[in-house]
Amino acid sequence: MSRDSEVMFGLLAGLLTGLLLTMILLWLTKADRCAREYDERQVAARGKGYKYGFFTFMFCNAVYGVLSVRYSRLPLSAVAAMGLIVVLSVMVHACYCIWHDAYFALNENRPCVMAVLAVAGLGNLVLAVRAAVAGEMTENGIMGLPGLNLFCAAMLFVIAAELLVKHIMCGSREGEDS
Repeated sequence: MSRDSEVMFGLLAGLLTGLLLTMILLWLTKADRCAREYDERQVAARGKGYKYGFFTFMFCNAVYGVLSVRYSRLPLSAVAAMGLIVVLSVMVHACYCIWHDAYFALNENRPCVMAVLAVAGLGNLVLAVRAAVAGEMTENGIMGLPGLNLFCAAMLFVIAAELLVKHIMCGSREGEDS
């Protein structure tokens, strides 16, 4: 099997594994195993979060396009750059939803979601460190596909940290109200 075939097979296997784990996560984190339920305010806030995530995606793509025309050699491969753009867009959406109380559905198991985020972040970090130690993170000074694990780990840790900060802030506010 050629190196390109191995990379494509690995990418496909990783994508399918990610989709399977996402489906399991969605099933596990719902308190009553029904569809996620959001109130009207949450739906509106999630819509704004999607909008800001979309604009982040468009802006980052434009910046990447300009940089790739201006410079013949960028420190990220195309797949790593596109992955970073997706990660940034998802992070903008998630962070907006967190701060506007629209991240969790009304029937979602919050501690379970936070635990899954932490475990997924650690898993991605382990894969990134393994790739870096094996010398697979970069090739000729250009970050490749394994960089996506590093980006995903950072995104998951940022989201988990924001959830924790939001929880602490809301807890201290509730303590002040009583």
